[in-house]
Amino acid sequence: PNRFYSPHTTFIRKSGEPHELACALCSLLIGLGYDAYVVFGYATRDVTLRIMIRVDSPYPPDEKEEAILDEGQDNKKYEVKPPRDLRSKFLLMMEQREIDKINAEKERLAEIERKRREEEEKPPPDDLEGTRFHFWVLIRTEGRHIDDTIFVEPSTGVAHPTDSPNYSGIESVWNHLNYWINMQDCKEGLGKIDYNLHDVEKWEHLLIGEPTAWRQTKPDINMDDEEVELAKIMEEKHLDMPFPWSMKIHIPHKMLKQKYPDGMSKTWYKRTLVEEYAPYVQYDGLVTKITRFKDFNCTQCTTIEDIFQNRQDKMKKIVYDVETDIVTEFFGPGREDAVIRHSYDAKENAGSKRIIKFNATARYDGLSKIVIEGEDMEEEYIDRDDLFYYRSVKYAKKGHPPPGFTEGHRKIILRIVEKFARNVKLPASEDIAVREFAIVDRQIHLKFHFGPGKVTASTRSFTKPAVAETGTGMMFTPELTSGYEAEIGVKPASQLKLFLLYQRMLKEEETSLARVREIEDQIAEFLLLRDHEGAFPKLDVSLFNIEQNEEYRLGMLEKEKEEQEHKEKEIEDAGVDYLTPYLNKLGHPEKLTPQQAAVIKDECLADFKKLLLNRAIVIQKQFEKWTQFLKDKQQWYSIHQDTVSEEEEIAYFRDVNDLNFLLQCYEIRLGRHRDLSPLRYDAIVRYLNVQLKALTET
Repeated sequence: PNRFYSPHTTFIRKSGEPHELACALCSLLIGLGYDAYVVFGYATRDVTLRIMIRVDSPYPPDEKEEAILDEGQDNKKYEVKPPRDLRSKFLLMMEQREIDKINAEKERLAEIERKRREEEEKPPPDDLEGTRFHFWVLIRTEGRHIDDTIFVEPSTGVAHPTDSPNYSGIESVWNHLNYWINMQDCKEGLGKIDYNLHDVEKWEHLLIGEPTAWRQTKPDINMDDEEVELAKIMEEKHLDMPFPWSMKIHIPHKMLKQKYPDGMSKTWYKRTLVEEYAPYVQYDGLVTKITRFKDFNCTQCTTIEDIFQNRQDKMKKIVYDVETDIVTEFFGPGREDAVIRHSYDAKENAGSKRIIKFNATARYDGLSKIVIEGEDMEEEYIDRDDLFYYRSVKYAKKGHPPPGFTEGHRKIILRIVEKFARNVKLPASEDIAVREFAIVDRQIHLKFHFGPGKVTASTRSFTKPAVAETGTGMMFTPELTSGYEAEIGVKPASQLKLFLLYQRMLKEEETSLARVREIEDQIAEFLLLRDHEGAFPKLDVSLFNIEQNEEYRLGMLEKEKEEQEHKEKEIEDAGVDYLTPYLNKLGHPEKLTPQQAAVIKDECLADFKKLLLNRAIVIQKQFEKWTQFLKDKQQWYSIHQDTVSEEEEIAYFRDVNDLNFLLQCYEIRLGRHRDLSPLRYDAIVRYLNVQLKALTET
């Protein structure tokens, strides 16, 4: 190439030719201890032009969750033994034959689709195949431990095995030690090449001698240390390598945070478009946007996935299924409502399904999931002390209130069903498994757990009398209840026991109703909050992030302004009576006591030492400020030296000379201040002694 930017310049420019990118990557790998080399050879068109449409996306799609029954809820102990299969074996064989025929047809269609995809994804013919120059990086196993010798593509950062079809030949490799020409035939693939650079028959090195680390020469045992050192020097006498002309690699922190040129990167992969952003570039914290397509030409979008960072609402990811219009939001830990997942219909159709999942361990009530669909709502709980784990609520359809009910701003509850796990401390006939509150029908239905060895469970139903019949009091008669006892021969429950159970269920019904309304309020509050968080997203910024912490930056600017104002108000030494401010505090008396004189002297000396220190700090800051300005200017010139005009170059050198002169002045001033400060301090001590002695009472 007719131009070769240094690794430092390549990083500053954030772009480069293949040989520049390979050299920059190789330099970093060598610095980390890897045995890395820049490779000059031949690659495919997709690699040399960085065409990624035939490369699988680094973000594979998430597998869709399937409805999996909780095996912990199914008690195998109570399963009924299946009856004997009395179906005809001939009919079963014919059914299986039909099933096999259908499966074979599915496999045939799948094979046709697979071949169609392979033909569609096949790269077009290339007239320059095998002759396209390219540069990449070789990492051998002799340095920092790696299992096998590998290639690394600089334009993508992806590692490939040496037998990768992306690379077809190697002409030479080099690093900071030497330059090796490949003497082997590459027709059988690069995986068949021997990468032992010690073998001079396969790799011919350009520079005389081998790298010092490879040598196995042993000095004569009769030689002393000085002779051994002299022998090593004489071995290198045949070649004096010049010092590197390029600058040391330095990536500014701000540039490192940007990650990509202009803070963003856009790449087309196979059926996937990936847009990546540096943190804080997007106002909503978006760092990765993944758009997936059904076809190879990327015309039929299937899903859109947004990944976020640093969101105050703990948003981590949003997945939009274009085919089903389902939006799924994922949250990290730390939300006050403990929501970790929210799924809903993007069109917000009436009766559409909404699922909200919670981190049950972070909630006081153990709520783990809420499912809302049409006029139904389901709640699931985990690890509650009362063993309650499920609640379903049935609402009246909007605009169709049941008889005797008036529709308001809240939905009318028709029925509440709650389920409990087994409590081993209670008999099965007293341990409620399912309870149903039929609000409109004014009934309560209870089902108890199965007892040991029982195939049926006890039940109990209560009918609430009309309000007109009960008045203000509670009325209970045997006609209001009915039940079934699974235990044969058990004594029927007493009326008192049934009354107490009925009274407890009435209170539980009120509690459940209140709890349902509370959940409704929480859902409404959550949806309102999500609308606000979506419209006005806020990002978390660390106190140590100077680039993004605007509040901290403004505070520092205010502090600098105050220091500047204080500096401007400072009074120069010459012609100043240092005692005047301190005497004014005491009303400027004509005579001072020894104690007053001692206090004034200590205060004056302390303030003077502080003044000298502040002056030194100001000079040092100015020196560092202009030093950094000079470095930035030199860095700018190193990047643009090939494109600057003659007038700009003359102005550059003039500015550099002026800056060097200014820095020299600051350095001299700081040295003089350091040398004169002790003398000035002694002078003011003598001045105070004379003045205070004259004012002190004898």
